[in-house]
Amino acid sequence: MIFQTKQFKLAAVAAALLAAGAAQASNANMTDNLVQSYKGLEPLTGNTSAVSNWRFTIGQSFNGVSGALDGVARLSFSNADGNWACSGSLLAGGKYVLTAAHCADDFSKMTVQFGWQGGTAAVTRNVSVGNAYVNKAWTGQLDTGADIAILKLDTAVTTIKGYNLSTTNDVGKDYLMAGYGTTQKATVNAATNWNDGNYGHYAYNTFDVDSKTFNKAVGDKDPTWGYNPADYAAGTTYMSDFDSGLAKNNTLGRIGDITGNKWNSGTGLGANEGLIAGGDSGGGDFVWNGTEWLLSGVHSWGWQGTSACNLIGGMTGCDNASLNGSSFGDLSGSTATYSHAAWIKSVTAVPEPETYAMMIAGLALVGLARRRKQA
Repeated sequence: MIFQTKQFKLAAVAAALLAAGAAQASNANMTDNLVQSYKGLEPLTGNTSAVSNWRFTIGQSFNGVSGALDGVARLSFSNADGNWACSGSLLAGGKYVLTAAHCADDFSKMTVQFGWQGGTAAVTRNVSVGNAYVNKAWTGQLDTGADIAILKLDTAVTTIKGYNLSTTNDVGKDYLMAGYGTTQKATVNAATNWNDGNYGHYAYNTFDVDSKTFNKAVGDKDPTWGYNPADYAAGTTYMSDFDSGLAKNNTLGRIGDITGNKWNSGTGLGANEGLIAGGDSGGGDFVWNGTEWLLSGVHSWGWQGTSACNLIGGMTGCDNASLNGSSFGDLSGSTATYSHAAWIKSVTAVPEPETYAMMIAGLALVGLARRRKQA
């Protein structure tokens, strides 16, 4: 189909980054999750200053909510190809973790940790292969809105408050991101790494546009881009760029200008701005509703600004550091939770076996009562 034109271009970009940027983890011998990128965009926390300034710690407050990021999960898993790292978010109720499909569709063993600080976890759980629920629309191809999965923990977490979901389209909103992936300062022209892997990290950004709107606008400008609306039927993907405050690094804004201004994209949030990096895949994007942080997006992929600008209009100067996959001018995509709210509820609301037994017993009693009444 025509969409393959776009995927082929992006696959070439990801392959180049894989060859140059895969990093060995300093903890649990995990490699950067770049190889999990499949055939498309690279699952990419870069920040504006030293990464040690961006650690989140147990009980830390955001907007007055103590422990706002305590529910962010560190995923360690293995398969036939090696050991890998991803992130996730504990859902309300403490029994399930939401993550990316590409973090859950191929593993033999998985450990889920919360409160990873100084190289030690406050809470550790496990997930069996049979308790990973990958969205049925997931095909291994990124940017289709299907990169989402649910992990059922072996034992519920009762000491940490899980997240409620955002059930609205949050394009245009600022959000708080968090994950346990690789890090790098935005201005450093070197790959992200695990040098600060004993901690999780946070940053802020803005959902500028959804990928369906983005790809349609680009496709209208350049028919060879290969836009097909059916490719986005599974769900919505939010797109963000890593703004430096300079117009040249406002990649989505520049692309928006040449494709008809179908969306708004500013020059960033200043010193608070950041972007996801390798190992942050599956981690959460949280929007503030005035009372609590709602889980709005699941980290899916990253895309270097140079590649995006070269593929769309031949622009130059977008990317601040070409060797850094999470530098000024780069982009990221997150699967929107609102477009999967019904599916998430259908999985997490399934009664436990003991509940089924009680229901069956109850139905039997109802049937017996009816028979006696008829008699």
